[in-house]
Amino acid sequence: MLSRHQLALLATPASDDRHPAPSRSRAGLIGRTAETELIDALLRGRERIPALLVNGEIGVGKTALLRATDEQAHRAGRRVVWVTGAPAEADLPYSGLHQLLYSLRADLDRLPAHQRVTLSRILGHADGPLPDRLATCAATLSLVTELADEGGLVVLVDDAQWIDRESTELFAFVARRTCELAGLVLVVATRQPGPPLAAAGPYGRQLAPLSDHDAGLLIDVWHPTLHSRVRRIILDHARGNPLALIELPKALSQEQRCASMPLPVHLPVTPRISGHVGARIRALPEPTRRLLLVAALDERAQLATIAEATGETDVTARLCPAERQHLVTMDTDRLLFTHPLVRLTTIDLATRGELYTAHRHLAAVTNVDQDVRATHLAAAALGPDDTVADALAAAGDRAADRGVLTTATEMFARAAELSTAPAARAERLGIAAQLACRAGWLQWAKHLNPAPEEFGVTTHTAAVSAYLLSLDEGDVDMAHRRLVRVFDDPTTSVPMRRMALEMLFHVCVLADRPDHWAALDAVLARPDCASAEIVLRCRAILSGRDGDAATMRERFLELLDRWPTTPAELTALSTASLSATAAALDAVTELLPVLRGLHEAPADSRGAPTARFGLHMEILDRYHSGRWGEAETLLRESATVAGVSGLRTLEGVARCQRALLAAVRGETEQALELADEVLRWAVPRGIGLAVILAHQARSLVALGTGDHEQAYATLSNIAPAGAMTRMPVSARRIVFDLADAAAHTGHGAQAAAYLHTLRDGGFDRLSPRMTMLTHGATALLARDSHTDEAFRQALTAPGHERWPLEHARIRLAYGERLRRAKEIGPARVELGAALEVLERLGARPWAARARNELRAAGLAVARPAEGPAGLTAQEESVARLAAQGLTNKQIAVRLRLSDRTVSGHLYKVYPKLGVTSRTGLRDALEIRAGWDADGTAD
Repeated sequence: MLSRHQLALLATPASDDRHPAPSRSRAGLIGRTAETELIDALLRGRERIPALLVNGEIGVGKTALLRATDEQAHRAGRRVVWVTGAPAEADLPYSGLHQLLYSLRADLDRLPAHQRVTLSRILGHADGPLPDRLATCAATLSLVTELADEGGLVVLVDDAQWIDRESTELFAFVARRTCELAGLVLVVATRQPGPPLAAAGPYGRQLAPLSDHDAGLLIDVWHPTLHSRVRRIILDHARGNPLALIELPKALSQEQRCASMPLPVHLPVTPRISGHVGARIRALPEPTRRLLLVAALDERAQLATIAEATGETDVTARLCPAERQHLVTMDTDRLLFTHPLVRLTTIDLATRGELYTAHRHLAAVTNVDQDVRATHLAAAALGPDDTVADALAAAGDRAADRGVLTTATEMFARAAELSTAPAARAERLGIAAQLACRAGWLQWAKHLNPAPEEFGVTTHTAAVSAYLLSLDEGDVDMAHRRLVRVFDDPTTSVPMRRMALEMLFHVCVLADRPDHWAALDAVLARPDCASAEIVLRCRAILSGRDGDAATMRERFLELLDRWPTTPAELTALSTASLSATAAALDAVTELLPVLRGLHEAPADSRGAPTARFGLHMEILDRYHSGRWGEAETLLRESATVAGVSGLRTLEGVARCQRALLAAVRGETEQALELADEVLRWAVPRGIGLAVILAHQARSLVALGTGDHEQAYATLSNIAPAGAMTRMPVSARRIVFDLADAAAHTGHGAQAAAYLHTLRDGGFDRLSPRMTMLTHGATALLARDSHTDEAFRQALTAPGHERWPLEHARIRLAYGERLRRAKEIGPARVELGAALEVLERLGARPWAARARNELRAAGLAVARPAEGPAGLTAQEESVARLAAQGLTNKQIAVRLRLSDRTVSGHLYKVYPKLGVTSRTGLRDALEIRAGWDADGTAD
């Protein structure tokens, strides 16, 4: 029979395959600067300690620190040997030493014969009994000293709590005698420090969880596309534990990571988490595991409840093994898990039968909170049960009243599963679907909404289907008609009418057509719709019924001051109404604190996107305030969410915002491509909001490239002649762009008529931004002494710093007007100030125009940051033909190119030559060689 020591010789050496050649992790080592600096000092010989003992909880990063040490040592040319503890070898004498010696077996010949034989016996390479412990320690000391003196040796011991006692004592023996040996570094990682290593006097380092800042950095490196709300929930559960930060998002579906589907009540764990944490849980006695599971499923985890549910008379004694393993702690009346990972892994390891039993026992002892009891009964039900279904549906109603919409949705969905009657199932599924819509779980609502062919059409299913139709297929007309019909059904409940009104308001925002708004107004006039206060107030403000245009914004801000009054108002649909109104009134900045506050609301504790539309508001805020890099990051998140959810209308709105950003940056090809994609999809479906935004992007491209005729034609599509009340809400802000295009194309009278219509309706006083834009438009269209005054009023409008691009464009136009009036000094001041802002923003088309105007004013202007690089042969050909007056289409035919390619070449040519339009091409091409060496004009 083989002895235990001989069995050890048959084990596969851990040092060869458990730690392959180290590679730099994706995230580096975040938050461990002090530790890595200490290790670097040890490797460089600036510090002398017997050994560095690193301890900390599971997943805190002990092994990661050892791997970083491995990399540092290899870069320093040191030899590295790993020793890794394992529970199966914890009682096997010298199993840890065996790993060390196996890695160094080729170096045993360096030792004297008697020491070589001693260590060979440990390896099983020589006959004889196990050597004396002191002889073994002395021989190992000689070996590591020899290697350390030769080129440096680093010994990394991981999971030292599972290293056998004989090997641990040997490592302590070596550490005590090599403190001054610069070539040897010993780093030991263990969960808890203890003898005999602690007795060797090593330098102990407790690895604490990462700080909030470092935890955020780590999760962003590993999961950069994680939705912000999901990110926050993961951070809360991880508590700075690197393993949790890296692994918990991996267990989620793509829809959950993007916040298109809700997170489960208990987050799932990955096999890696289960392997690290689960090993200690599986090692516990069965009664202890049973108690842990009950505690994990009971939110309060009171010891009395656990005892009653399990029938245990001495709960504290049964839980002692878990406490010794540092899985839980107990105070006077409660059990506390040392980390959320322990609770999650306990649930993950349980079988379905164990979960059913635990829930059934908890339901039996839960008498005070009927909602909790219903939840446990539903989780324990093995089949349909109308009694449990009724209790759970009642709990869902109460949860909805509290504003906890995600939980309410789950309750009604489970109640539908437990209902025996098809009619009851259909009704509860419909309620679950409409609750999911209210919470913002649009993809979930689509999944929950019962099929008409299976259950028939109910008020709930009709409303949800109509709303999703507008967001999925983009059929706002059909959605509008179906939602209006909901109010013709006298059996429609008050909550259902309120929700349908919120849906109808959002559909009207998407369509942004007068006929849709008129139908909504007719519905709102009905006495049975008085409960939808948010919709009533928002519509009254936008329509002007709640005061004139000058007071609309003031009324809206008053509404924000007192909203929400109850948790039930915290819904995605109500925030959609508020968001649309804020965008129309230029009150996005004022709305954002309210929307951000929703993240802390109980209804959002599961990641419910009650502020889903807040993402679009955040994007608008960044876009208008000139923080375009942040806007681009948020746009990527928005596109990911929309793409995963499959709701193409939301994806189209995100594409519009990307087109606008590309247009102001001068990214002509991308802006036109995005805008054209939106128009091809939105025009046939009548999605007016998307159409207007796409036309705005196209008009900005045209204005930026100096094609004012195209800009005017595009803007005329947005705001045809007519009364302001018949125009789309989102069409009001084009007034300055329209005036800019009209002033260059002889259409001043038409633009002036539009401006007068705006003023007659009081919309020039709608917001500080509208005041600035209308004064700017007045200045562009004026041809008298009032021009300067109009420009000054525009440039000094209150709050103009919130819209830096539009303010800089007005200042640029003023500088151009001054230069043409031969007022060179003031022109240089205005043009220089405009150029500074435009370059800071990255608004390349208008920055190039400002530089060109400054040169025309006789001022030496620094070369653009990208430099007027030489034109390619094709760019030169396109530029010369354009300078001769040929259109893009004529140039395309002449050079056998597409119109889009010609446009793209001109987009690249303009900034290279420092011009913004065709009119400056001829002069620019002639003086291009006149740029001197330092990038200034002659």
